[in-house]
Amino acid sequence: MLAPVAIGNPVEGNNGFGVVTESDATLGSTESEGPVAVGGDLTFGDGYNVALNTAGTFTAPGDASPTALLVGAAVDYAGSSPSGVLRVEQGGYVKVGDATGSEALSVDSNGASVNTHVVASGAGYDSTPRIELATQQPDDSVFQTGLMDFPSLFTTYRDRADLMATCANTVTLSDASGVPLPDPDNLPPGTQAYIDLAPGATNVLRLTGAQLNNISDLTFRDRPTSDTPLLIDVDTTATGGAFTWNTPDMAGVSGADAPYILWNFADAISITIAEGDSLEGTIYAPRADLTDLDPANIEGDIIVRSLVAGPIAGQSGGPVNAGEIHYFPFDASLTCDDGTDPTPTPTPTPTDPTPTPTDPTPTPTGPTPTPSPTDPTPTPTGPTPTPTPTKPDYGYGHGGH
Repeated sequence: MLAPVAIGNPVEGNNGFGVVTESDATLGSTESEGPVAVGGDLTFGDGYNVALNTAGTFTAPGDASPTALLVGAAVDYAGSSPSGVLRVEQGGYVKVGDATGSEALSVDSNGASVNTHVVASGAGYDSTPRIELATQQPDDSVFQTGLMDFPSLFTTYRDRADLMATCANTVTLSDASGVPLPDPDNLPPGTQAYIDLAPGATNVLRLTGAQLNNISDLTFRDRPTSDTPLLIDVDTTATGGAFTWNTPDMAGVSGADAPYILWNFADAISITIAEGDSLEGTIYAPRADLTDLDPANIEGDIIVRSLVAGPIAGQSGGPVNAGEIHYFPFDASLTCDDGTDPTPTPTPTPTDPTPTPTDPTPTPTGPTPTPSPTDPTPTPTGPTPTPTPTKPDYGYGHGGH
């Protein structure tokens, strides 16, 4: 039997943030419809919106509004676009762990009480680059540490990613007629694959990076749900953990199904989304630096070591128009069977390995050239015959192993 693996909700601990990074993040373009938590420094481009649709559910002690943008370290004004404005919507608050080089202002140059701006120290209320809130936040509540323990959280995330990577494959990709693909280990480029989900269970599809990139269209015959989620485990070992991803066209699913699809990259250290169609589901790559160069959208959570959502001028030849990040939090509890047998089946034990004392001496299976020691010496009934030479025993009676 395979061993059961209980994973639970892999993103648990994210406090409702749709994007969570352990280290730095660059929000170059265009927007995140939900809240964002950055474990390291924050850099931003000309115009980026955070919490366009919701400020999330995490409210710091003593606050009147939820935190929509949490920065564990500092705001990097020098690395941001000189004309950059990062706007925080839906009345959400901002938290910055390291106040070095920053100040929060809720009074403009004319002395009027206004919505809060977070700017470089001494630069002035309307200076750029700046973080611009759609509400007035108490200045002394902007700079606050200890709201999330990012190193501990990502240790847990990596453990969960490794656990998910042990899940045994349960999904068989098929063609349009429902016939299993003939050679799933060697999918040709441009493969159109169809997927059927077993109801009431975590469905697991294991792919290598090459297999994934060779799937141009992934069509769902069944929609995933909270009790029928899909875990896609991607192995990037062949490319040393560096993966350039051309996302497939995902037919038959939409944003409403995204909370029940998770892409697990347990071993990836670098992922670049180069081109493709909108991606449904959470990107779970807690060891990876993720760079998004694709204008298509991501619909789901993003759990990564660091994030570049569209490089800005001066970064990797930027600027680049990356896609929007739509807020569809992962909302399923995963369980699976692992791909190993923890208790190997023992070699069958012979039913009678050692003759019991009451058993007679086993009769040889072949003909016995010499009389059995237990047989009595035959009594001659006639004249004594001429003795016949005894044949040597070649061991035939010990065959049949």
